[in-house]
Amino acid sequence: MPPAKISGSQAKAVAPFLKSAALPLHSPSSQVGSQTAAQVTPGEERRRSYRVLLRVRASIHVALQGKPVTFDTVTLSVSNHGALVVLKQSLPCETRLVLEHSGTKERVACKVARIAREMPEGFHIPLEFDSPAPNFWRIAFPPSDWRPHDDL
Repeated sequence: MPPAKISGSQAKAVAPFLKSAALPLHSPSSQVGSQTAAQVTPGEERRRSYRVLLRVRASIHVALQGKPVTFDTVTLSVSNHGALVVLKQSLPCETRLVLEHSGTKERVACKVARIAREMPEGFHIPLEFDSPAPNFWRIAFPPSDWRPHDDL
């Protein structure tokens, strides 16, 4: 996905942010947090909300070396707190950016949460929203007490 240039009006809209098939993957930490250490199964991750496998087209608006740039991307998984996206290039950890949902044109400020992992299709980049945005993806996430069936 080649980088695209953004217009001056788009850069002005992004600038304030720069400054300052659904399948649940993991359970939220509210479930884990209410258990004692002995009750938590080994390897169980502490998450704030469910991650859901969902492909959504999006755009990333970011300033690289002082110049505004836009990248087209697609999500691999989403949650109330962010997403995992694929890009042809990596972005440094803690990079501030704006994620735009291509379907709704809604934007949310976020940052690169951890170091990207290089995979054959590109870099898997975890993004964390500045604040939870449960309606950003326009899907209904499983209730907090949802558990997968053991017979699958």
